[in-house]
Amino acid sequence: MIKKLIFATSHKGKVGEAQGILDIPLEIADIEVDEVQSMDLEYVARKKVEEVFKIVQQPVIIDDVGLKIRAWNDFPGPLVKFLQRIVGNKKVVELLKDEQNREVIVQSAIGFHDGTKSHVFIGEVKGIIATEERGTEGYGFDPIIIPDGQDKTYAEMGLEGKNKLSHRRKAFDKLKEHLDSQGK
Repeated sequence: MIKKLIFATSHKGKVGEAQGILDIPLEIADIEVDEVQSMDLEYVARKKVEEVFKIVQQPVIIDDVGLKIRAWNDFPGPLVKFLQRIVGNKKVVELLKDEQNREVIVQSAIGFHDGTKSHVFIGEVKGIIATEERGTEGYGFDPIIIPDGQDKTYAEMGLEGKNKLSHRRKAFDKLKEHLDSQGK
């Protein structure tokens, strides 16, 4: 039975979301590893969790995100943090201003190493890119992502609202199912 999991991240927002979803105490480890660069999110997450496990030598999880903007042939995918850091929300909205297709797929890949092998759980949510930033809660692209069936951005929903339907929620639910099925 796993009594706690190490969550290797330096991102406090992800920690808050994970704690709100999982029913397992998390120990945060701010560990940086070189990430492989690939458009395959599952591959990136698997390699990352394997590298982190080499350091911590205990059951560990990581979270990686992908953002597929359909009008841009699914770019930036797993390279989303570079787009966020270099371009930002306002510029993404501006670049899409004349685009009819504002569809997006937001993905979360939870990498889990159980001490023996690595597993990756993908959660995804379809939605659209808003025409302007809206909301003040959340982080990253939260102010411009409107999930299908909703009229608010993640940033307008707040943490509790986002946690009910987010890509991260879906991935962590799959991890939780796996842990429960293993009796961990």
